[in-house]
Amino acid sequence: MSSAAVIVNIRGISKNFGGLAALQDVSIAVDRGSITAIIGPNGAGKTTLINVLSGFLLPDSGEIALHSTVITGKKAHAITHLGMARTFQTAQVFGQMSVLENVMVGCHARTRTGLAGAALRLGGVRAEERAIRARALDLLAMVGLADQAAVPAASIPIGSQRLLEIARALATDPQVLLLDEPAAGLNTQETRRLGELLRSIRQQDITIMLVEHDMELVMDISDEIAVLNFGRNIARGTPAQIQTNPDVIAVYLGEE
Repeated sequence: MSSAAVIVNIRGISKNFGGLAALQDVSIAVDRGSITAIIGPNGAGKTTLINVLSGFLLPDSGEIALHSTVITGKKAHAITHLGMARTFQTAQVFGQMSVLENVMVGCHARTRTGLAGAALRLGGVRAEERAIRARALDLLAMVGLADQAAVPAASIPIGSQRLLEIARALATDPQVLLLDEPAAGLNTQETRRLGELLRSIRQQDITIMLVEHDMELVMDISDEIAVLNFGRNIARGTPAQIQTNPDVIAVYLGEE
């Protein structure tokens, strides 16, 4: 752990589904401005951890703090408002809305008038809508989708939908961005561009936590890696340390 301030502190999180222990006493501290990857074999509890962090699941025990604010038990929208946004393992876009409108939905999470005010065209809304549109277009340019702003989100390829999800999450102005397998379904060139995008996001003082199976991407962009196996922490360290950790090699990296 570096001397940087810890922005996400996961302490002793456990989650059971019936008789299955999906997470067992998981503790991870994440430095502000870092990229931290969560890896492990299928069924290790990685997505469950993201769901607990983002308020989609309640843990059975343990505590999560964002800065000094305990967010355990808070609803997903409240956690988003506090500065933590996420994407999903399967891209979740509003298919009939345009690519631009999808990002504008994320922007509305930070507006004074919100979606209801926009619908009623209350005073000041038109100026705010112009600002939202400009912000959304900037984010689409950042992720390389500006030329598809007007098309329905359902019509763009899955790789582009994943980039759209990232743009929409960034529209909420997060301090922490949670990404669940962002490289799934991407080809080599798209994955390389994703890595460049994630580095550029980190340069904006946004902390990134990602669950990812593409080990080349993980090793290339991560500052630290946490390894889960059967819901437990089994290793934590830099990419170089993880690559040579015998426990990790045995349970994950050594698998064909």
